[in-house]
Amino acid sequence: MIHAENRLLRIYAWYRLILAGLLLLLFYVHFQSPLLGSDNPHGYIRLATIYFGFNCLCIFFNHDRVAATAWRALIFVMVDILALTLFIHMSGGISSDLPLLLAVSVAAGNILLRRRLGLFVSAIASLTLLYEQIYSIYEHGSSWQGIETTAFLGLGFFTIALISQQLAERLRQGEQLAQAQERRLREMHTLSRQILRRMRTGILVVDAAGHVAMSNQAASALLDVEIQDGQCTLADIAPRLEQSLRAWQRTPALRSAPFQNHAGAASVNASFSVLDGEPSETPWSTLIFLEDHTQLTQQAQQLKLASLGRFSASIAHEIRNPMGAISHAAQLLAESTAIAGEDARLLQIIQQHCLRMNDVVENVLQLSRRESSRHELFELSAWLDTCIEELCSGELAATQLQCEHLQKPLIVRFDPKQLYQVVQNLVSNGLRYSRKLHGDGRVLLRSGLLTHEQPYLDVIDDGPGVPLELRQHLFEPFFTTEARGTGLGLYLARELCEASQARLEFIDGPSTCFRITFAHPDRSLQLP
Repeated sequence: MIHAENRLLRIYAWYRLILAGLLLLLFYVHFQSPLLGSDNPHGYIRLATIYFGFNCLCIFFNHDRVAATAWRALIFVMVDILALTLFIHMSGGISSDLPLLLAVSVAAGNILLRRRLGLFVSAIASLTLLYEQIYSIYEHGSSWQGIETTAFLGLGFFTIALISQQLAERLRQGEQLAQAQERRLREMHTLSRQILRRMRTGILVVDAAGHVAMSNQAASALLDVEIQDGQCTLADIAPRLEQSLRAWQRTPALRSAPFQNHAGAASVNASFSVLDGEPSETPWSTLIFLEDHTQLTQQAQQLKLASLGRFSASIAHEIRNPMGAISHAAQLLAESTAIAGEDARLLQIIQQHCLRMNDVVENVLQLSRRESSRHELFELSAWLDTCIEELCSGELAATQLQCEHLQKPLIVRFDPKQLYQVVQNLVSNGLRYSRKLHGDGRVLLRSGLLTHEQPYLDVIDDGPGVPLELRQHLFEPFFTTEARGTGLGLYLARELCEASQARLEFIDGPSTCFRITFAHPDRSLQLP
């Protein structure tokens, strides 16, 4: 409301300046037969000049730092009433048309001032006009009939005051309502931007030409690129997403498959929607939602684990009991002196395969009995040093493990016991394949920070690498290239990572590298 009153006060100040200029101009135009200043021309011109100069100064100094709006308005109106009364006195009294100008000042005073001050202005205008009329009667012998006209003018001033105050009150209420709506809209705009910026679903708005008009931080994190709104195209930052968009535009019923923007980025699901309005009406044509495929598949994976747990519980006794009986019988036969030669070799094969089947059952039961993750925040570099000491205290040599920290400190959120299990599995696989090529295996553990402040841990070995045709099957259960392997090690490691909303993936490069990409440490994890 203060801004509206200041605006009205500036309009009133310009009106006063124009009025003062017109009073001067009309005096000079009718100088030979003056309509204004007929009783005192010299006094009139001096007063008009002073009044014009005062209004010029008011325009120059009319800003919030001079005085409060109410005080400035009161000063302006009182000066106008005094000046106009003097102009009336010098121009023939109330018989001139100048008293009507007082009505404008009274109306302005009642709009700019509150109730009592507005009525006070009306009273002052009525009293000064009445005093001028009585003075004219006694000094110049004017007719007493002018008192009646003055009374009607005073009554008109108070009527104008009441009407003006009603209009001013409605104006203030409308201004307050507009300010409240503007404040709510501003709050909603700020809230919408805050929600859009902090939500985990990636948002992209792409116009008909393929330019990214708007995006949020989640979209940059999921695509693992820096997005500058309005300065890049979708084809530049995410070619595969641009292809999915074009395919969806051709066939709206088509659902795009999960994709990775590049190696090391998150697996993303994209969905598309046309914004309201025709493309000709708005430059934004398509709204793209990006969701982390890892989170979407986590529930499905938990269901698979639950099914696997029930399945393993049902088959445990069915397999282990007969297998135990077979293994026990083989051991008894091996103790017999009548068994020799080829028969002894067959018994050895039976025992080896019994042990292998027992390992398979143990791994499956480990999946079914897996405890819930207990996520903790801890410093990864210090944890890795402790982990390497524990691994080297066993059967591993200190020269076989190396550690490289590209970023310190590095805070991660994970279950430390489960992370140790994952690292131990990856290190064992790396050493096994590295020994095949070099005899003495070596594994490098490298920790660092990706873009968008996501910590990662690489387990790198210098083995022969993974053939291209086998990479897509690495994390499938029961897939193995080893004669004695169970094929559940990498599968279990990935399941443990996804329980903490981390990603375990194979990184293509000159060396064999498995990367654990941790969730952002400030991100609250949803427990399965």
